[in-house]
Amino acid sequence: MPPIFFMMISVCVSGAKTSGNLGAISRVMANFGAEKLYLINPECEIITDESKARAMRSIKILQEAEIIKDLSAIKADYLIATSAKLGSSSNIHRLYLTPKELAKNIDLALHYCIVLGREDKGLFNNEIKQCNILAHIPTHKNYKALNISHSLAIILYELFSQNQKIQRLANKRELNAVMNRLEELSKGIEKFDLFKEVFSNAISRAFLRKKEARALAGLFKKIKENK
Repeated sequence: MPPIFFMMISVCVSGAKTSGNLGAISRVMANFGAEKLYLINPECEIITDESKARAMRSIKILQEAEIIKDLSAIKADYLIATSAKLGSSSNIHRLYLTPKELAKNIDLALHYCIVLGREDKGLFNNEIKQCNILAHIPTHKNYKALNISHSLAIILYELFSQNQKIQRLANKRELNAVMNRLEELSKGIEKFDLFKEVFSNAISRAFLRKKEARALAGLFKKIKENK
C-alpha cells in the first residue's frame, strides 16, 4: 500500500493531446504512489498501444482515469497549477512557488491536486485563476518548457522527499470560512471583488495553519459585530 500521504495527491491533465504522455504521466504517478487521475476534455485516446507501452505496470491508473468538464469537479483542498510562463509581478495569478517551496508546506491530512496543462499551450489563464497555487520549475532561459510528465516527476519527487514533515494546515472548508467572514464584513466596499481576489491568492500561498484560519475568521466576525 502506498504511504497514506500520497493517498491524498491526485493529478489532473487539461486538454491532453498525446496518449503517450498520458502513459508517461501514469507511470510517474505510480513511481510516487499517486493513484487518482482526472482528465479535462482530452483530445486523444486514453488507452492505446503507445500509452500502454509507456505506462508499463501503471496501466490501471489510465483505465480508471475520470473524465471531467472542468476543475470545479475536483474536490481537493488545494489545486496546484503548473506553468513554464511567468507574468509580471503585478499579475497575482502568476506569483509562484518552486516545487521545493511547495513541499515545505504540505499537510498529510489534506488533498492536493496537481494540474497539468496542454503539451503545446499549457494551462489557460482562466484555469490558473481557479487554482490556489502556481508551481513553477526554474529552467534554462533558452528552453523553458518541460514535458508535462517531467514536470510532474520533479514536483512529486519534492513532495515525496518531504513527506515526513507533518503540518496542520487549514483545509478548504476552513479557508472558505475566512473568505466568507471577510465578504460579510466588506459589504458595500467599492471594488471589493478585486481586493477579495488578492486576499484569497495571498492566503493560499501563505498555507495558513488551522489556528491562523480560525483566528482570522474570528477577527473578521468581531469587527463586523462591532461596526
